[in-house]
Amino acid sequence: MRSFLGKIIEGFHQKDKNLFMYLNQRIKCRPLDAIMPRITHLGGATFSVLLCAFLYIFGKEEARIAASEAFFALTGSQGIVQIFKKSIYRKRPYMVLPNVNTFWRKLLKDHSFPSGHTVAGFCLAVVFSLYFPAYRYAIYSLATLVGFSRIYTGMHYPSDVLSGAFLGTTFALLTHAIKKLIVS
Repeated sequence: MRSFLGKIIEGFHQKDKNLFMYLNQRIKCRPLDAIMPRITHLGGATFSVLLCAFLYIFGKEEARIAASEAFFALTGSQGIVQIFKKSIYRKRPYMVLPNVNTFWRKLLKDHSFPSGHTVAGFCLAVVFSLYFPAYRYAIYSLATLVGFSRIYTGMHYPSDVLSGAFLGTTFALLTHAIKKLIVS
């Protein structure tokens, strides 16, 4: 007989799969098919590191400070992502669910939880929003689109993305608080 907690977890996982299938298949359309595989790269390592490097090299003082803080937040949070991925063996949706829409010939082999792209997107969004609050709505919208793109492209479940957003936000805020303590 399954435990009460087991039933709750199973019910949550079923809702997670249902929402994934809706976002990955039901709202599929040509414009999103064209945009989402590109948006998803805004949370990738190449874009994230190059953005920080560009702002650090070419930016004014505040941009340089934000870029270095974002880089430290990214580095630390991605280390945590790798620990989770290596200890929580959750297969990616396209590996276990039928007819998942994916957009790449070479698919990832690592585990799904949490979404590293979403972690990176929210790390960048939080740090840059703290330094450039006038752009926060645009920045958070892009981070949210990165998370959505990870579901739309078949790479992650919604709970992977929500966990990634939480982890990225938390790590960025923690990095900012530590920087303030050191500078004070």
